[in-house]
Amino acid sequence: MSISYQFIIFQSLIIGPFIIGMFTKKYIQSPDQLARRIVLVNLCMFDPIIILWTVWGLAISKELVYLPISGLCIVMIGFFAGHFLAMILNLSQKAHGTFVITSSLSNHGFTLGGYICYLLLGEQGLALSYIFLLYFVFYLFLFIFPYARWIQASQEHISSKQLIISSLINVRNIPLYTTIFAIFLNKCHVMRPAIDMPVECFLLTSISIYYFSLGLTYSVTHQISYKKHHLALICVKFIISPLIALFLTCLLPLDTSMQSVVIIESFMPVAILAVVVAIIFDMDTRMASNLFVWNTILFLIFVFPLIYFCFI
Repeated sequence: MSISYQFIIFQSLIIGPFIIGMFTKKYIQSPDQLARRIVLVNLCMFDPIIILWTVWGLAISKELVYLPISGLCIVMIGFFAGHFLAMILNLSQKAHGTFVITSSLSNHGFTLGGYICYLLLGEQGLALSYIFLLYFVFYLFLFIFPYARWIQASQEHISSKQLIISSLINVRNIPLYTTIFAIFLNKCHVMRPAIDMPVECFLLTSISIYYFSLGLTYSVTHQISYKKHHLALICVKFIISPLIALFLTCLLPLDTSMQSVVIIESFMPVAILAVVVAIIFDMDTRMASNLFVWNTILFLIFVFPLIYFCFI
């Protein structure tokens, strides 16, 4: 199957479940609670399989290590920029944490950033975008999840001991445990079984479930109240992050293709997993879903055409 057809299928499995979730939420008594349960099941069933198979077979050369380092730098700067802007917006603690996470996590994967790299740079661009994304699993489960859990714990007023224990031993950490196990197998040179694992099918299913849960939490009626949040997020995603990427391309020993991937990926809007984190940790899901939807729309209408004409 060609990359173009794969992308069409990906987008169909994004838009379709999202719309279904939006129109079915009115028939559900507690859509937020249902979304949280669905995401948790997905996190424990499909994500561990995807992570185990991909991380186990991972191989990175020294020359390519600067790509995931660049990705990590971009999302970390987004995190701290989001924290600074959230203080200016004077948000509540739950809303503050939600805004910081949406500022940090970007759609660097195949559903947007990876495909645009393929569209503009060919197969090499797609391959480099996969390597660029290697930071993501470790950043998500070792940094973002503990941060979100800390925000959640501050609302529940639990002790530091309970927070540490619940952060380390929790069903939500199954993908993290899987990542550590996969790295262990990799480092011990245990050969991955030579079988045709349907990772793509698991990935498509997982994405569909996440976007259905997004539809359950999305509300059209909360747009005006988030006007300042949208403007602040635009500054992070489409101004600060690209400037950091430009600095990194000058600082790190990247060839022309790598530089192009870093620049393209730095313009990506909010990632769906920012909404997933908000759902799992009972944060401001209304804000997260609205910021995700409208930041993506703004990117597709205004930012993507500029990137396209600059690289074509």
